[in-house]
Amino acid sequence: MKKLKQSEIKSFRKELLARQGGRDPITGLQIKDAVLDHDHVSGHVRCVLQREVNSFEGKVWNAYKRFIRPLGASYEDVLIAIIEYWSKDYSSNPIHPKHRTDTDKVVREYRRRIKRAKRPQTKEKYRVLIRELTKKPKSLQS
Repeated sequence: MKKLKQSEIKSFRKELLARQGGRDPITGLQIKDAVLDHDHVSGHVRCVLQREVNSFEGKVWNAYKRFIRPLGASYEDVLIAIIEYWSKDYSSNPIHPKHRTDTDKVVREYRRRIKRAKRPQTKEKYRVLIRELTKKPKSLQS
């Protein structure tokens, strides 16, 4: 198989991008910053990708090589299994104790502001905001 010369990359990338309809094959989005992707094992050009997608794909491959390949699982099987794993409904399971909801994060920030506040009015303002955020809806009150 022919090896591309450095001087041929731009024209080949442009031609391949046209064949792809200007779309990234991974995201399906229009490509704004095109890069020529290649397989780092065989060296073969694959497609034109959006620069950020190419970077992401490389990070996924490197993480696989570092953490998963030594365990003996194939790259393709692991990617498919991750999609299946993420697609399952876990909503009947309890919530992890370290998980912070958006409300938890805001309350934490308000508590931090109470500690830093000098004026009693400011402290009370944040206490009121915390009470409003943490007030249970009437349907949940017993």
